[in-house]
Amino acid sequence: MKLRHLKKIRIGVSLLIFALLLLFFLGIEREWLNAASTLLLRLQLIPSILRFLALFFTVSGLGFLLILVLTFLFGRVYCSSICPLGTLQDIFIAAGGRFKSKKKRRFSYSAGSNNILRYSILAATVILWLFGSLFLVNLLDPYSNFGKISVSFMQPAFIFLNNKLALLFERFHIYSIAPLEVKTLPLNVLMVSGVILLTIAGLSLWRGRLFCNTLCPAGSVLSLVSRHSLYKITFKDDACTLCGKCERVCKAECLDSRTKTIDHSRCISCFNCFTACSNDALHYSRLKPSPIARNKEDKAPDKGKRNFLLTLAAGTLSVPLLKNASLAQDLGRPGSIPTGTATPVTPPGSLSFERFTNNCIACYLCVGACPTNVIVPSFFDYGLEGFMQPKLDYHKSFCNFDCVKCTEVCPTGAITRQTPQEKQAIQVGIAHFVQESCIVTIDRTDCGACSEHCPTKAVHMVDWEGLRIPEVRPEICVGCGACEYACPTQPNKAIFVESNPVHLEAVPIQESEGPRDEVLDDFPF
Repeated sequence: MKLRHLKKIRIGVSLLIFALLLLFFLGIEREWLNAASTLLLRLQLIPSILRFLALFFTVSGLGFLLILVLTFLFGRVYCSSICPLGTLQDIFIAAGGRFKSKKKRRFSYSAGSNNILRYSILAATVILWLFGSLFLVNLLDPYSNFGKISVSFMQPAFIFLNNKLALLFERFHIYSIAPLEVKTLPLNVLMVSGVILLTIAGLSLWRGRLFCNTLCPAGSVLSLVSRHSLYKITFKDDACTLCGKCERVCKAECLDSRTKTIDHSRCISCFNCFTACSNDALHYSRLKPSPIARNKEDKAPDKGKRNFLLTLAAGTLSVPLLKNASLAQDLGRPGSIPTGTATPVTPPGSLSFERFTNNCIACYLCVGACPTNVIVPSFFDYGLEGFMQPKLDYHKSFCNFDCVKCTEVCPTGAITRQTPQEKQAIQVGIAHFVQESCIVTIDRTDCGACSEHCPTKAVHMVDWEGLRIPEVRPEICVGCGACEYACPTQPNKAIFVESNPVHLEAVPIQESEGPRDEVLDDFPF
């Protein structure tokens, strides 16, 4: 096989993987898509490492070993073919090239390999992670950023187009396309996702895969392995005419045509150079590669800078958890008494607050998959160490009693897989009733919305001064938030769920207690 065909294979594989993962993030339900995407998620480097550790060395978390082996054999093929954010950067590069002159869309060898910067970022990321903070992972991991971009912008665009087509088809009495519920994300989350998208696009248009070789922790890990990969791209000295065509198409800026050297730690195995060279002066073999060209600027790491980064990391770890504070309202009206949980309610299957924040990379796959939209991105609700990790927001929706979707899609094991029966016994929090803020107490009128929608009847109605008022049985409450969502009091709810820092097991409902009322999908308020 001619080496120039490797580029076509790489493009085909990368676009296929990109399309499958994007469809999965868009929330499209197909058995074959779920199976294929689940397999591809196991191959994402950092999520795979976290899954391996979170689930106690599970076989399903061994994907990172396969990636390391592939990198040792063939170089950074993960960056060129498997990483969805890498493919997105290639799309930006290709699109930008159409609007640039031939001269401006050329790349050139970058003598400064940014080793100090990229390995300092990697060291800071690892140190923070060891101390229980995924802040830099949530901010820089390529898969996590692809997820944020997909859920924040691509999924809303897909839903918009789907609903427009559904309305159009309805005019012709065609109902094959079902309208989808619009998902709304907090503005601050959209702004951060927008900055990430613009940064990725800007770096791609300016310097190709600069993000991969400076900021990306996954790329930095793989660069340490690719230095010693068995198969490398090298020059044939007798065939090279120093024309520089290969250097101009190298989006990693790692190829120096003048000295006929390649920095294999930065090479992402895109194989563009093979198609550019008309003399077949490059080969891909186990031959000993030419030495990496070094610049005088490539010095040993500056200990002062390293100490500064370590100090910065330690300072980050000392930042206390930031809590949301409710504003006091005028008392004596329904919903006037401030309520709220001390810590965010984490999804069922996450087991505990600490375990969730130690393993979630804020990819938002659970956010996009949640059918009731109760899982939403947070901002600093978990503190700086849990930056942008998702939470359950019962003011926006409720957790369906029978749904386990989030437990099925989580790639890192931050949310463990649960059956519907197992999930129904998990107590993520406990409902608390504030009688002084209830409509029944203040307006002297019946309500009962909270009890009506409680799937376990943990919230039930009892007699009170000629009326019926809610009462909570905490032992059978699962913390689903149906009561809080249904409560009509504003701005604060008369009943709210206080999160359990460590998830507990709810007492099973006894058959003698009678059948549960049917849980409605929608609420009257």
